[in-house]
Amino acid sequence: MPDADARRIVYLDIVRGLSILGILFVNAVAFAMPMHVYINPAVSPLGMTSADIAVWWVDEVFFTGKFITIFSMLLGVSLYLISASEPDGLPLTGRVIGRRLGWMVIFGLIHGALIWYGDILLLYAICGFVFFSWRNLGAKPLLVAGSVLYLVGNGIILWPAINDGIGVIPEPSAPLPNLLNPIIDQMRSGFTGSLSGNFAMWSQSIVNEILFYLPVTVGLMMMGLGLFKSGFFRGESRTATYVTVIALAGVSLALIGWQAAVIIDEGFPAVRIMGLYAVANEYLSIIVSLGYVSALILIAKTDIGLKLLSPLRDAGRMAFTNYLLQSLIMTVIFYGGRAPESWGLGLYGTVGNAGLVPIVVAIWIGQLIFSSVWMRIFCYGPFEWGWRSLSHQSLMPILK
Repeated sequence: MPDADARRIVYLDIVRGLSILGILFVNAVAFAMPMHVYINPAVSPLGMTSADIAVWWVDEVFFTGKFITIFSMLLGVSLYLISASEPDGLPLTGRVIGRRLGWMVIFGLIHGALIWYGDILLLYAICGFVFFSWRNLGAKPLLVAGSVLYLVGNGIILWPAINDGIGVIPEPSAPLPNLLNPIIDQMRSGFTGSLSGNFAMWSQSIVNEILFYLPVTVGLMMMGLGLFKSGFFRGESRTATYVTVIALAGVSLALIGWQAAVIIDEGFPAVRIMGLYAVANEYLSIIVSLGYVSALILIAKTDIGLKLLSPLRDAGRMAFTNYLLQSLIMTVIFYGGRAPESWGLGLYGTVGNAGLVPIVVAIWIGQLIFSSVWMRIFCYGPFEWGWRSLSHQSLMPILK
């Protein structure tokens, strides 16, 4: 078993592993359907069965907003730990962390434009540059400033829909086939067709994504680092603190679950689902996220718990690789499919929420097994090794 110092980092790996798997459950619909369906499942060309509605409720309550929150908080911790080994006098451009963020920009552009338009790497890289100057603040200033950014940022995200529906999609009863069917046809066409379709969706959404989500993402990074410096993410808080957070997370889940039930009962009202009816999830997801973190840390504090969670630890150490592999696997499943440039299975627009569950679970199992086997032999995941080597400008050792 690792010693106390090493165990603190293991907690981060375990939490990161859970978050990278949980993110796939949320993203699955955006791989399989046009973004309109991701935003409001009622506009799905397949309609919604009772099983689809049940899966949407589970996703909305237990997954949406929770695992991306954890991942964003841990990014702030990771950037701090990387930069802590370098002298403060160096400019950002001369630091390993500067090159690391620069390469993340390139990876984000490639991933978003050429693989999957829902890329988060470019946003993270830009937020990393903004966050860098705040990294040496103490825990309390980080938590206060991060909380303000988080609250204001979520208001920026919610306000257009709360105000009068600016920028939202039509009500579910509106005739959407003329909008959705061409997207589905293009994503199921040959390689060049799906590639151009993905690029079109990425280019149309990336600027808004950065503008709307930068404040809340930087806020989460600051809060994550504040929680790390305070000892929470290192497993140093009192057991009573973790138990209290878990209890608050339970209350938050109940409120989010109630709001999701109202959305279902009212037939997924298009404007309110993105505005007023998203308030509970937007603002309470962080409490649920910290409840998940608390539960994992308490489990990992025991030797048997740490052993049971070792597959998540390995998946977390390979989070970058697993994130990109998820995109590659899902695009092969859902994009393409038509001759003469057939390259994928072409299931885009044909699988509803419930049908995505076995696909996601299979990928989870595959990634947990793959990560566990890989990390027994190597020090880093394959993409982590490449990223590290590029950042250090030399080939890093990879074999254990």
